[in-house]
Amino acid sequence: MPNIRIIDSISDPGSPSRPNEDAAGGNASCAFVIDGATGLGGKSIVGLNGSDAAWLAQFAKDSFEEMVRNGRAMSDIVHEFNACAANVVQEAANALPIEPWNLPIAGFQMVRVEEGGVVTHGLGDCRLFLLGADGAEFDTSAIKGGFADERDGARLAIAHTGGFSAHQALADDPLVRDELRKRRAAYNQSDAGVWTLGTEPAAAKHLATEPLHLGLPASGLLCSDGFAALCDQYGRYSVGEFVKAARDIGLSALLEELRRIERVEDPDGHKFPRFKMSDDATAVLFEIVE
Repeated sequence: MPNIRIIDSISDPGSPSRPNEDAAGGNASCAFVIDGATGLGGKSIVGLNGSDAAWLAQFAKDSFEEMVRNGRAMSDIVHEFNACAANVVQEAANALPIEPWNLPIAGFQMVRVEEGGVVTHGLGDCRLFLLGADGAEFDTSAIKGGFADERDGARLAIAHTGGFSAHQALADDPLVRDELRKRRAAYNQSDAGVWTLGTEPAAAKHLATEPLHLGLPASGLLCSDGFAALCDQYGRYSVGEFVKAARDIGLSALLEELRRIERVEDPDGHKFPRFKMSDDATAVLFEIVE
């Protein structure tokens, strides 16, 4: 029977003026990261943890650590969690209408021991990087290639705004914010390509699940897209190199490298287009052993 051992974790807000909207955790059978989606200028609904996204990420962390046990299907867990979150949001809204783009949402990626094997589950754009005992590499996300689409959208936004000189987050620009609101309003709809943690229980039907078959012992990284940018956006590491670096030099050193790129090497975002100078960055380093 394989086991998942968490070796290290780190979580850092992208700005000292904003709450950290990521979370990470685990229990005896799983490890995971959660990435709450920063609000797009609407009024906070729930009014906890500094933002609705931070509240949702922490609520999901606490719920997963309690609910992911005893072989319960992950789709059932996501369905129940989203139903509970919807009840909280609707009660906090006091029956007032909520714009679809203002509903709290979050992505997640998890590794979990199930029925004698290891699987990964996810929604959204968090990332998993794995390195097997034989050197085989594997990486995945619920949104395949989502980082490339994010980069393309950010490139257009930076061309419009000129970079981060006026806004550290490009969503503060009215035209960029309106476009992002249109995209987010389409999430978790019947014809949606993006499903998330949040207020729609039907997202459970769209959970991305993959079995993991790498040779053991294997080492892995679960990352929010802000931390995964070192590999996906900034090209500093391949999949295997990224996991090895986390194992050899540690997550703190990788975080320092990430922030140096964003704040010293490319503070205006022209070399590496992105929507924020620095995003929240969270990672969990783990190993899978027999």
